[in-house]
Amino acid sequence: MNSVLTSLRSPHIGRVKALHTSKGRKAANEFLAEGPQAVEAATKSKRFKITQLYATEAALVQFSKLLATDPIVVSEKVMAAMSSVENAQGILATCAKDALPDLNKLTADSNLLIYCHEINDPGNLGTILRSAHALGAQGLVLSPGSVDPFAPKVVRASAGSLWHLPFIVNVEFQELMKSAQEVDMKSIAMTGSGKSTLKDFIKVLPKKSVFIFGNEAHGLPTEISKKCDHQVRIPMKAGAESLNLATSAALVIYAASNALSPIE
Repeated sequence: MNSVLTSLRSPHIGRVKALHTSKGRKAANEFLAEGPQAVEAATKSKRFKITQLYATEAALVQFSKLLATDPIVVSEKVMAAMSSVENAQGILATCAKDALPDLNKLTADSNLLIYCHEINDPGNLGTILRSAHALGAQGLVLSPGSVDPFAPKVVRASAGSLWHLPFIVNVEFQELMKSAQEVDMKSIAMTGSGKSTLKDFIKVLPKKSVFIFGNEAHGLPTEISKKCDHQVRIPMKAGAESLNLATSAALVIYAASNALSPIE
């Protein structure tokens, strides 16, 4: 067995902790995968490959099947100092931030995309990544000003889907519209003042669609909504103020994906 790293002054701790921040991730061109679910996804995927694996002695035994590469074995205290959560379950990895897909190729190859305008809650973004992957969307596009998809909270909330769903960052709405129009992909603004209900719109869903969502606090700006091909709402019971963004996205993705190709 490898010797156990016990020093809380180890440079490995500083290297890993730097990835808790956007600045650190950008400088290293890496991000963190924490816990067995994320590490397993990274191990099996061709994207965002593991650059260094860390595990406690207990994790070596518990998650032996995940250890495709030799880990640096660390003490429980060192693992706690490295992790961004109280319980990383004794295993984490640093992963390479690969180049992201080309926007024009993504719109050309996809029938169902999601665009999030200035989403700022990491839990919501991670959940949308997870729902989009599970329910059949082909990709996710993020506007400038959105939360970093490589932030630890997003990675955890995605439950491994970060490694499976194509996504692009820092795409202006007008840039998306230009790319979508070139391949006859229709834009659908999800807004409380939408002219059509989701139930009715799904009956006439275009063959290629990108659904546009606003951020958690302010929704979708009017100047964006009015430039979309369609404005659609999710009807709610009287007295309900709004749906959580990730919940709304999951409902839309399921309905649209099932209309295009029934989920079984």
